[in-house]
Amino acid sequence: MAFIVRDCVRCGVKNIQLMVVGEVQRTARTWEFAAACTDCKQLSIWSYDVGSGVSPQKQNGNVAGVPGVSVPNTPTRIATAAIDLSHHIPDRIAGLFREANECRQMTWYEAAGAMYRKTVDVATKHIYATDERLADRKPADALRVRIRSLGDMRILDEEIAELADVAALDGNDATHDVDPYTAEEAEALEDLTMDLMDRLFVRPARLAAVKAKQIASGQRKAG
Repeated sequence: MAFIVRDCVRCGVKNIQLMVVGEVQRTARTWEFAAACTDCKQLSIWSYDVGSGVSPQKQNGNVAGVPGVSVPNTPTRIATAAIDLSHHIPDRIAGLFREANECRQMTWYEAAGAMYRKTVDVATKHIYATDERLADRKPADALRVRIRSLGDMRILDEEIAELADVAALDGNDATHDVDPYTAEEAEALEDLTMDLMDRLFVRPARLAAVKAKQIASGQRKAG
């Protein structure tokens, strides 16, 4: 059966057999083929150039080792799946989170971690720019100092400030640590950052909408 040995971009395993399971011919001598990782069973798409006109699936063994065959070291990039975010999250912050999520889907875990950290960074600056209680205050340059200040001033409650600090510190690891940032770490940081965005923007907006409805119906007093 035909296969190639490459790093799996779906699960991150290095130098693993990817089994050729499908193909489509593009020109007289070029194909694209789908290869399934023998570890995670997920597919990636690869280009294939051969002078003999023999398709990938008709080869036997490692197709990248056949004389005259050219298979790149990296797969064909395909579109990532778009993530659905609440419209209550400010556009700039939602854009940063989407970029981080796309990096994680492409297995660029350190880039993803750094972008999740930037999401938290910009989100806390947004609070300073929009909260009337902070009108005369300048945010600290250091992210974790800024988060601590928001907690000390009771702008963020203790649980949210702790969540933001955990996410910021983990993002620092992705940005500055010598050791590689892993898929599991990137997924965990994505969950933490999403939880933080929900608490900072989504829940308060939904609560305000329900309160406004109750005030309009006379069930609740304004103010």
